[in-house]
Amino acid sequence: MKQIWLVLILVMAYGLSQPLSAQTQLPREAVAANIERVNSYYQADKEALPYDEIVSLATAIVQFRRQYPKDVIAKAYVLLAEVAGSKGDAARAFQFAVDGLTYKPLPAELQLNLEIKLAEGYFVKSKYHNVFHFVDQVWERAEKEGLVKYQLLALGYRAMANALIGEAQKAADDLHLVKELIEQHFQYAEHLQLLEVIAISYHYLGDYQTAMEIHERILKLRFALNRKNGIERTYYNLASAYRELDRLDDAFNAFWQVKQIAETRVWPIKRAYAELGIGQVLLDQQEYQEAYIALVEAEDSFKGQNLNKPYLSTLIALAKASFATGRQAFAFQLLVLAEELSEIVEVAGDQVDLYLLLANRYQIEGDKDKALVMLNRYVELQHQFFKDAKSRVIRAPSRITVEQSNKELALDLAEAYDAHTEFSAQVKQQQHYIIGLTLLSILLVVVAIVQWLAYRSRKHHDVYGQFERPTYVVPTPTQTKYIYHRAFKKARKYEYPLTIGYLTISNWPDLAFSFNKRVISEVNKTLATLINEHMGEFDQSGQINEGEYIVLFPHQSRGQAQAKFEKLIDALKVRFFANLGEFSVNIRFSLDTPAVQDIDPYIFLSRLSDVS
Repeated sequence: MKQIWLVLILVMAYGLSQPLSAQTQLPREAVAANIERVNSYYQADKEALPYDEIVSLATAIVQFRRQYPKDVIAKAYVLLAEVAGSKGDAARAFQFAVDGLTYKPLPAELQLNLEIKLAEGYFVKSKYHNVFHFVDQVWERAEKEGLVKYQLLALGYRAMANALIGEAQKAADDLHLVKELIEQHFQYAEHLQLLEVIAISYHYLGDYQTAMEIHERILKLRFALNRKNGIERTYYNLASAYRELDRLDDAFNAFWQVKQIAETRVWPIKRAYAELGIGQVLLDQQEYQEAYIALVEAEDSFKGQNLNKPYLSTLIALAKASFATGRQAFAFQLLVLAEELSEIVEVAGDQVDLYLLLANRYQIEGDKDKALVMLNRYVELQHQFFKDAKSRVIRAPSRITVEQSNKELALDLAEAYDAHTEFSAQVKQQQHYIIGLTLLSILLVVVAIVQWLAYRSRKHHDVYGQFERPTYVVPTPTQTKYIYHRAFKKARKYEYPLTIGYLTISNWPDLAFSFNKRVISEVNKTLATLINEHMGEFDQSGQINEGEYIVLFPHQSRGQAQAKFEKLIDALKVRFFANLGEFSVNIRFSLDTPAVQDIDPYIFLSRLSDVS
């Protein structure tokens, strides 16, 4: 994946640096087709975007950007941000959003889409004050433009950030605004992304029970509506809530689901998130060696990815596992990295244990002053984040008291979403069934008409052919070759039986030598007449060589065709040849039906003609 992104970034950088004259112009048809594809993907389900197609399309557009409108280029960057985010690559998703915003001015909806993605990126980077800047900006413009969806997302992300930095009341106020807006615009209750943001907000508020119930409803809806794309995100959020509620086995299983999906889809960053979650659960279960192994893999994957928040959490958890497994020197190295990282990011509530670990480290090293500073910092952050928690090690269902009405907000939304979406899905499903059955009925009628016309045409053709062709004439060897090949292939394609009869006058050279051309011509006419007289309506015959003939019996097994073929042979033996005087005519014949293994028609005919 890194190689693909590197190629994409290099192509884009090259395109941005070249003058117009240095770039080959794309045909107008190609430009128009790319614009149509971008608009189509932009309106599609973001969780189901095809990764390779999006990267290829965006590269083509950015490389020849001067041929495209600004909004089309910005949409290409939105799509790149979406597919990068779907793989867990938040850093590149953030950068693509930044690049997309360089093409201002943009339509309001498109600009707000990019700015929300910037807020998501700053959230992952633990730069919460930047989050507030962009969500406030999104909120103001969305309110001005009447774009309710982005008003709700802005409030949701602001609630998440407030909850994460310990501003519980502000987060609760934002969630109240969400409730009021949705009551006015109920259609937005069926927005999975919004529900997930609200659930995560309650998680950061410490109301893990409410967060868990919302995530469980979202998981149920994904299965009910077959929206499996993005399900690993739901599993991850659900696992985090399970862990906070001390349902460690459930948490482990949910994180393991994320890991399996990430490995199947080759998403290394999402796999790293899963390994981090697994390692933290194993630490809680005091399975220190297994936790150490999982966390080492997570640390190696996060390193160098510019994902500061999860990397800091990984360093903290791995330091704990290292201390527990007797790897003190390695733990000290990890804490040095973690301390440096904590100076450039905002430490979250679930990361305050860092300062307790640092205090322990400085105490072991004999630096009591620094140990005291770190301990004071730990107590200060404990007070900021967990005002209502009696102890850090006690995992209560909710660390911060939230009004019951606030708790019920998200659950009400989830239930409304459940009922509204399932009803909508049923209606859509019924509509699809009706449309499908109607189209199928029309198709069957059309097929029936076509088949009837084909049969009628074939029947007329056969009638005219029989009328125009005398009964004493059979198709020539060239015509016979075509008729035989077509009948053989058609029977094999549509899987119906085809019986083939072969007959030959084995002493034809002697016959031709013994009689003149007039007699030989009469013999040929008699042979053709007898063959035509003994064929059914759909049977066909033809001459292979002088004195050699085949008869085709389509849709008939060997048993069904044998009676007709034997009557033909008997007729040949008793008619005409009695007038040849003492000359004895030798007739050899065979009858068989090709098997499944008989792929080549001529090999089968060769075997059929090999009769004694």
